[in-house]
Amino acid sequence: MPSLQEAPVAARVLVFTVDDGLFCVHLDWVEAVYQKGDLPLHSLKTQRGSRRFVIHHGQPAWVVDLREAFALDELLGLNERTALAVIRAGSALLAVPVDACVGVRDLDLAARIPVPSAVLRDGGIPVGHLVDIDGKLHGLLEPSRIPSSTLRDELDPLLKEALAFRDREAKLTQLSDELRRTPSLGALKNFGRLSRRNGRTKTATAVRSLQKVLENGYVMNGSLNGDLSAYTLLRDVVALANAQATGELQLDLQGSAACIYFDAGRVADAKAAGEWGRGALKEILASRNGTYSFASRETGIRPQRIADATLWVLLECIEQLTEERRARHLR
Repeated sequence: MPSLQEAPVAARVLVFTVDDGLFCVHLDWVEAVYQKGDLPLHSLKTQRGSRRFVIHHGQPAWVVDLREAFALDELLGLNERTALAVIRAGSALLAVPVDACVGVRDLDLAARIPVPSAVLRDGGIPVGHLVDIDGKLHGLLEPSRIPSSTLRDELDPLLKEALAFRDREAKLTQLSDELRRTPSLGALKNFGRLSRRNGRTKTATAVRSLQKVLENGYVMNGSLNGDLSAYTLLRDVVALANAQATGELQLDLQGSAACIYFDAGRVADAKAAGEWGRGALKEILASRNGTYSFASRETGIRPQRIADATLWVLLECIEQLTEERRARHLR
């Protein structure tokens, strides 16, 4: 990629804002722009705390705020931005948080002579130049000079860890597809292990809860009755699934009727407080007072609002309940 001095006199640049500043970068260096939330943010522990990154087309892109790059973060702090501009900086990818992308502009470098920026990098080289676009000064950045040598020294050793994280995420996606269709205890254990290594603590906790039930090996014998205060509902739902049962687990939640419907061992639907499907199942699993009993039937209920395998549905519900309890605790 040519440097600014070697670039053609006419260039196309992406213009964006950070705080009150206007910045731009040659379009050839821009890989993509993502709105906040489009890509999940990941983090790795470092000696200074943690380093955030996103995965763009299978490659880690380090989140580097311009305030941090220009050594202003301790003075001004770091703000939450609305978008990430993924920019190639030499062999590395940077995900630069921006407030807004103004658009693509044509820049005539001959008519508007760039002035070196006062922000210098190692060896006194400017990180970019000041240029005039539409009568306003913009900072035309050279991406390879955004990270200082100190920042590069921090990021380079982390690349191997970030790539390993990426590979685990790919495996987790594969395992989640497997658990949705044909779950097994081995796949569930592997899913929990990889979730824990990649910092998905709520998922890992939910897996442990299910794993304990499965490893207990409880087998349903004859009729099934229970009390929610005894915390046996999860165990009995798994037992009905393992027994390939078809019928209705009828619940009395302190005078309010609810039901979990089974079709050949799969939780096919649920009803509670006028709600159906996964939401109803989650409400039932969250209940701590009431009783339940199972009534078998020859055919499953129709329509069926829950299509995934029982273990996966239970895993999702437990994870959501764990997060909700945590949120209530923090209030």
